[in-house]
Amino acid sequence: MTGKWVRVANLSELPAEGLGHSVKAEGLDLALFRWNDRVWAIEDLCPHLGFPLSEGIMQAGEVICSWHGWHVRLEDGTCRRERERAKVWECRVQGDEVFVKFEFGGF
Repeated sequence: MTGKWVRVANLSELPAEGLGHSVKAEGLDLALFRWNDRVWAIEDLCPHLGFPLSEGIMQAGEVICSWHGWHVRLEDGTCRRERERAKVWECRVQGDEVFVKFEFGGF
């Protein structure tokens, strides 16, 4: 599959590690988080009941949904003990710009 890199935010717009930032790109709602000197993009929709993950907090690489406390891993979107998962996208930072890679032919 080939991908398309899309600019989604400025790095300076993102809050400190632990807090999310909501953006819309390619018709999708994404939550951006800083963790381990990287930026991570995850679907801004908790797999449990759809609450925005960008409103949760991130600890040790997991976003904790502020609605019912589900833990969603930034790395692969998996949830503890649950089969549901959130979609994740590859990110890169160039200067002050954050880009997300959208795959052609599906996510």
